[in-house]
Parts: sequence; structure tokens; C-alpha cells
Amino acid sequence: MSLIETESQWLRTIILPKILESGRLLDNYSESKADTFRVGDIDVDVIGPKEAFMLTLCYRTTIRFEYDGEQYERKMVVKKTPRIPPEMYKSIQFGYLFGNEIEFYTKILPQMQKAGGKFAAPKYYYSELNPSSAMVILSDFAEDGWRVTKDRVGLSLEHARVAVKSLGKFHGFTYAIKHKNPEQFQNMIKNLREARFSNDKMHPAFLLKQKTSVRRAAQAVATYQPHVDEDFVKKFGLLTADYTKFGRQRVDPREPLATLCHGDYVRNNVAFMYDDKEEPQAIVMFDYQTLRVSSPMIDLSVFLALSVFADVRYTHFDSIFDDYCTALYDSYRKHTKDEVPEFMNRTELLKEYIRFLPFSTSITAYFLFSLVEPSGLSSEEFINLQVSDEEIIEKTMTSGGEIVDREIAHQMMEMFELSRTYNVPIDDAMPTI
Repeated sequence: MSLIETESQWLRTIILPKILESGRLLDNYSESKADTFRVGDIDVDVIGPKEAFMLTLCYRTTIRFEYDGEQYERKMVVKKTPRIPPEMYKSIQFGYLFGNEIEFYTKILPQMQKAGGKFAAPKYYYSELNPSSAMVILSDFAEDGWRVTKDRVGLSLEHARVAVKSLGKFHGFTYAIKHKNPEQFQNMIKNLREARFSNDKMHPAFLLKQKTSVRRAAQAVATYQPHVDEDFVKKFGLLTADYTKFGRQRVDPREPLATLCHGDYVRNNVAFMYDDKEEPQAIVMFDYQTLRVSSPMIDLSVFLALSVFADVRYTHFDSIFDDYCTALYDSYRKHTKDEVPEFMNRTELLKEYIRFLPFSTSITAYFLFSLVEPSGLSSEEFINLQVSDEEIIEKTMTSGGEIVDREIAHQMMEMFELSRTYNVPIDDAMPTI
């Protein structure tokens, strides 16, 4: 059978009866009428690499069914691990990734909503977390009018402003819970696992790509931003050389600024609501697989690095940062009825942002070319693809061309300028692990 036929059969015979029995499929479900349930047509629309980069199999499905003599339709999004060997499943840390997302929808989000947090989110239907496979099924937010941007990178200033305001609102709320009800905050986060840097070793192909991406960054700076100090570029390379150790140290929660963060706040994981003039008005976050307690600047710096280009980020940085801070402070005051602590003032947050620029810039060097020049491969094809070291190096050094090189170089320049202006070394406050 084809993939679509296989998934349709799986939904029809295994999954939908479980969702029905849970009571999440219908508000009026009664076990006494379970035998009236009949599944009709099922449409499956696979979300391909041209729409978004994903390591999972993800598809939209429209399900038509009958219950108690009435006709119904539900639109869902199914996200599953691809068919890969158990060792690769463990290497990518799929267990922790899906575990965090399931924890968010089943436990954390309900607690946030109970505490007064009003954040748009897809409806949770079903999930499984197995030793070598995992999946989660949510409602299709497009049914409510949310849309992922057509542009994979280089979002407009208007999109950036909406995104950072929403992020500030989210962080302000999580800070409020942490400060006003620390016991509840600890209960919310107690089951989260580090889903990016928990393994001591990277997969050899990923490690080679990472080391090559640092070389590309240095080469791009020498070509397009030659005034950036050579020693600074070398320090960046040394700092990020052991990517696992560096990432683990950088995301490690440091008080007093640590709070609950999305962890992967980028264009792929947000959708916008538009007005009649097609101007973005609001945002919904999804894909909470890297949810973690860390600095809020992990979210802001990565979003500005991967989702917008220098013409927006650099030209309008002060006003964008102000938008984030204003939303953060308004949200905090609203939910605590208190004034914002001094350690959260704009200057301290800006210094924290600078501390996270090596992290976000290293992600740009590693990942941006995959957004600018998509591989066209499915998640399973991408993960199982056998390529030589020479091919990895060639692709990492050249894919995306000048667009990527200029953007990496500009981010290095921005990091250099901000580090000097505010006297914040890029290796500042690195904890020892």
C-alpha cells in the first residue's frame, strides 16, 4: 500500500476508535452509543519539505464519520517519527522531543490556562510514546484561520513585531507563575527533559556538518565583513567547537532570568492570524518538543536569527527589542499585579541577548541553508540518506550560496558590535559542567 493508504487504514482501524473512546472526538460521546460510530472518507495531505523542514512525518487529515445518526468532520494534524533504526531514534532524541510535547498538551497547557494564561493552541487528541516510535495528533489550526507564512525565511517587519510581542507576552506569563507561585511552576516543569543536548555525542554526520558550518562562518566573515576582529571570530569557533557541551552550558538555566521557554521559536513553529488587509495580527505557537527552562533570550535570539534577515533585524533592532520588552512587562504586571523586578530591566535583557548570540548564530550557520535551499527529501529519506563526508562538507559550505553567506557574516558582525558596545564577552557567564 502507498503511504496515504497505510496512514488512512491506521487511522480508521486503530487510532480513531481510541480517540472516540477517550471522549476527545465528540463532546456528546456515550459508551452506550459506541456501536453507531462509522468512519467514512479519510483524506491525507502530507506536509512536504517545500512547506517546512521537519525530521518527522507530518500530515493533515480530514476525517468524516457518523455517530448516533449524525454526520461529522474533523480536521487533524498527525506527527509521527519516521521509520528509522532504534539507534537513530535515540541519537535524534525523539523520545525526549515527543515526551516534552505530550507533557505540554496534557499537563502544562491545562495548568497555564487554569492560571489565567490565554494562549491559542491546537486541540490535543491523542499521543503515544514508545521505546522506538512516538506520535501526537492535534487539531488543524488552519481550520480556525491560522496560517504559516509563505516565506520560509526573511519575514517582514510586521510579522517580526507580532511574533516578538507574542513571545514577550508568553515569557511575562511564565515569569509571573514562577514568581507568584513557585510551587506550581516547579510542578509544571518537573517532567521536561533536555531534548537537544542530553546525549554526550552527536551523530557523526551531524557533527561533521556542525564543524564545517563554523568554517563557513569564518569564511563568510572574511569575505563580507572583513572588519570584524579575527580574534573574535576565532573565539567564536573555539566556543562552539564542542557543540554538545556548548549547547548544554548555554541552555542551562541561570537564575534569576531562567523561565519556561518554547525552545525552538522559529517560523516553522508559529502561525499567524491575518486581518482583511492581510496584515498579521496574532500568533499561535506549536511544536513544543524543545520546551525547556532557560533564558528567554534563547527564544528571541533564535527567532531573530533564523526567521528574519538583517535588513529587518539589524535596521529595526532597537524598536523590535522594545516591542518584546513592552509585551513582557505588560504581561508580567497583568498577572502578578506587581512591578517588574530590576533584573528584568531592558539593559539586563539586552546583555542576556548578547550572551545568546553565539548560540543563535551557530544555529544559523548550521541550519539556515536548509531553509534557503531545501533538500526536497522527506523526513525518512533525509535521515536515512547515505552521503560521504566530502558531500556533507560540500553541501554545508555552499548550499544557499551568497544569501546564506551574507546573512551569517552579518550576524557575526552584529554579535561583534553588540559585544563591544555593551562590554559583554561572548563567553560571558558560561557555567562549568
